[in-house]
Amino acid sequence: METGGGNSLPGVGPDATNRKVCYFYDSEIGNYYYGQGHPMKPHRIRMTHALLAHYGLLSHMQVYKPNPARDRDLCRFHADDYVAFLRSITPETQQDQIRALKRFNVGEDCPVFDGLYSFCQAYAGGSVGGAVKLNHGHDIAINWAGGLHHAKKCEASGFCYVNDIVLSILELLKHHEVRRFLCSPPF
Repeated sequence: METGGGNSLPGVGPDATNRKVCYFYDSEIGNYYYGQGHPMKPHRIRMTHALLAHYGLLSHMQVYKPNPARDRDLCRFHADDYVAFLRSITPETQQDQIRALKRFNVGEDCPVFDGLYSFCQAYAGGSVGGAVKLNHGHDIAINWAGGLHHAKKCEASGFCYVNDIVLSILELLKHHEVRRFLCSPPF
């Protein structure tokens, strides 16, 4: 869903052409709260968006509200049982799921908070949406909520619950060939 703006910024590359830019932003993202004293502060994303608006940069890009990532999108990398856990865990139910919290490494660094699964869906949806746009002709995709790359297949890690970077790479690979090079160390 496009919510405003043009779609290009003056080029800074060697060909000096305009760049087709898309930016994913969900106005609800700043409402999520990891808890008092936690260094992860999603409200900073809202502040960044306000700065972009203040400086008139939004008119130079296509602004989209991300479609929430679905379970099947998340399960392209993450284990089904881990995604089901993220969907079901809440601050009210966490005391009943102590073993699962330990198993999936959810706790101090990666706490349970209200709307946890919706937060994951929003940031992952923005990153995957950006990859889709790159696959279809955009030059630059921005999702300030994304980049939460520490999450593993079956566990949270480093403030990250869903690895939106891996999910985005998997989306990019639908349209781009992977080349692997085997290099041996020099002797």
